[in-house]
Parts: sequence; structure tokens; C-alpha cells
Amino acid sequence: MSGARSFSVVKASYTRSAGEAKGSVRYMQHRQDDAGERQARPLFGQDGELSRQEVYERLDRAAESDGKTYFYRLTFNPGEGRADLDEYGRQAWAAEQVARIEAQGNTVKTWVGVSHTDQGQHDHLHVLAATSRTLQKDELADLRTYGRETYEYQREQQRELGLYQDHGSVQELAQLHQHERSYDEDRAYQRQRQYDFDQGY
Repeated sequence: MSGARSFSVVKASYTRSAGEAKGSVRYMQHRQDDAGERQARPLFGQDGELSRQEVYERLDRAAESDGKTYFYRLTFNPGEGRADLDEYGRQAWAAEQVARIEAQGNTVKTWVGVSHTDQGQHDHLHVLAATSRTLQKDELADLRTYGRETYEYQREQQRELGLYQDHGSVQELAQLHQHERSYDEDRAYQRQRQYDFDQGY
């Protein structure tokens, strides 16, 4: 599929119960695929793959922490198609969405994600995030916009990693991009210098 995506979808609901949150994790992980088969999808968080026991322990700690805790069940759907991102890209996209929630002034005490690439018409992510307050309508709208932008960014990163795979490591690719940015900035500086000269500054 070519062309930019036209929309993204964020669905959200929450519970105050750690027990219900654990039930949501089980549902996210084991929901049947399109063939009706029960699955055992990997759970992941900011620091990589997690066991279900690790997730449960983190949810319990979040529930017992100071202040209120809201266990948000979030579905992030980029809108169209399948297999645009590999698993690494999907996990990075989930982490960016959670970081956006924190940038909105909300504390995310812990979170866990699951990729669904075998259920429904679109690849999507389920994320359960333990937050310090509720998410407002304008914040959810912001997540939709931000999700569309960051999904496109992850697609571009994945494409470039494929194009530049002969360069070796991701670090080498980053250095290449830094060189390209420096070159572009130098050209912009030279254009500004010429403009100032023409204007008599």
C-alpha cells in the first residue's frame, strides 16, 4: 500500500480495579485470531518483553502506590492495512504513545502492550496503562493526531533501515543522518548569508 494514512483511531476505557486490569491483560494476550484460534501473544513494556507475572506485579504496585490509579485500556489503530511495521516498530510506536500521555502532564506508573496482527481488518496495538488521572477528550484527540504522525515516522525509519542496511549498525545510520542534517543546515546558513548580503545587512 502506498500513500499517507488519512486517519488513526484511539479507543479508551478505564477501570480502578487491578483485578479487572489483569483480566484485560489476559484478554489482550489470548484473544482469538481471525481463524478462531486462541493465541499466546508476547507482552512488552518500555524495557522489552515481559512475563505475565511481571506485568501482574507491576499492576499491583501501581494500585498500591500513592494517589489514585486509573488502569486505561487503550487501542491504537493506525487506520489501514497490515504489516506496515515489524514488531520492533510496533513496540517503538507504543512507547511513543505512552510518552505522549506523560507529556500531557499525566503520570504513567506502568504500562504493557500487545501487538495484534492476526485479528480484525487492521494491525493494531492494545496497551494497558496505569495513570495518575483520567484522560481528557482533547488529550485523546491529541493522541490520534500524534499517533498518525509517529506511525508514519516509524514506517520511514523502518524503510530507511532496510535501504541502509549495508551501512551496518543503527548507530552508523544515525551518524549518516547527522551528516545529512549538518549539510542541510550549512546550506541554509549560506542562503541566509547571501540574502543578508543582497539586502545590505
